[in-house]
Amino acid sequence: MQMRLKDKVALITGGVGDIGRSIAEEFLRQGAAVVLFDLGDELLAATAAELAAGDRLSVVSGDVRNLTDLEKAAATARERHGRLDILVTCAGVLEHMPIDKLSMANWDRVIGVNLTGTFVACKAAAPIMKASGGGRIITISSVGGRTGRPHVGADYAASKGGVIGLTMLLAKELGQYGITVNSIAPGPIGGRMLDQLPPENIKALIGTACIGRLGRPLDIARAATFLASDEAEWITGEILDVNGGVYI
Repeated sequence: MQMRLKDKVALITGGVGDIGRSIAEEFLRQGAAVVLFDLGDELLAATAAELAAGDRLSVVSGDVRNLTDLEKAAATARERHGRLDILVTCAGVLEHMPIDKLSMANWDRVIGVNLTGTFVACKAAAPIMKASGGGRIITISSVGGRTGRPHVGADYAASKGGVIGLTMLLAKELGQYGITVNSIAPGPIGGRMLDQLPPENIKALIGTACIGRLGRPLDIARAATFLASDEAEWITGEILDVNGGVYI
């Protein structure tokens, strides 16, 4: 089997989440070395043990909103694996509630993790990629950031809409250095984040899809693998909808 990411090195934020872990597993299967970044030493250690990738997998614990923590993770990729070719920003939270019940604390947390965390990860990775002559940045946005669909909340929709704008701006800014910047906008993905919603909301979301099921983390992992591969070297500034046909 030809490995599409052989000898590449990737940093994945939100690495213990459903999507982050699935991307890590697929990248490892495709020949990459991976640095997983997330909160919680125990969760990271457990995830690393389950992925069982030996010295091709490293973990770094920290807060995605903290530049020093992300610079440590990017440096870990360079020091342990020699380079940093790919960044995938999977760290995210969902706190859905109507605007009249949405507190400033809720707003600050969701914007902080989803949008500021994406910016911080890109800021930490970009200098290393520039110095080495190129790279791939893949952000995770959402159909909720493109359409403002129900059941996500104003905070989540705004944060993911911001990720889309950031992606398009960085594609223009970093292209001259051989760095592509694209985003994957998932539809509703089955897993721990969506499990927070009431069953009737999940049923309604499935009903909006042309392909009548929830997405799987693997669906996003396969899209990320393509965008990280040499096959996508002339694609940048794009928002790739992976949503089973969910359009509102």
